[in-house]
Amino acid sequence: MMKTCGTASSLFADATLALRTRPGRPACLEALSLLTVLTVFALTAGSGAHLFTFASMTDWPGLIGLALIAIIIPALGEEMVFRVLLAGRRGRWRAGAALALFVLWHPAQLWLGLPMAQPVFANPAFLAITAALGLACTISWRRSGSVWPAAAMHWALVVMWKGLAGG
Repeated sequence: MMKTCGTASSLFADATLALRTRPGRPACLEALSLLTVLTVFALTAGSGAHLFTFASMTDWPGLIGLALIAIIIPALGEEMVFRVLLAGRRGRWRAGAALALFVLWHPAQLWLGLPMAQPVFANPAFLAITAALGLACTISWRRSGSVWPAAAMHWALVVMWKGLAGG
């Protein structure tokens, strides 16, 4: 289990520890289970809202490039901000506020005209999937003490959505 530094001035130390903590086998299996449930939820919610356009993958170099970039942004970058720095290791209110900010961050990107923003970021079904992802990542981060399982789940969902579901 990860030790917590506890003060506001220790955010850098907490972030460093989150990156250095290696998840154990139980944490990885739990993250895989959470990802499975999350994927089923995303497919159900997204299909009902017609968010996905499934097609066979033909642009393998593009998918590989996307997968490499998505490790850093959004997966690791957003997990470091919304889970490690904002949600922290303790406190339900803190986790809830970080989750709300994570969900709001997606339509805010659209409203701010950021280059990676897409119109789907304001879709209620997409936001429900985003909330479920944030909750799963928060659970994984807090239980493992490592940012890596949460970042892996985030990365996998983004790559599946962008590469296989027309995201």
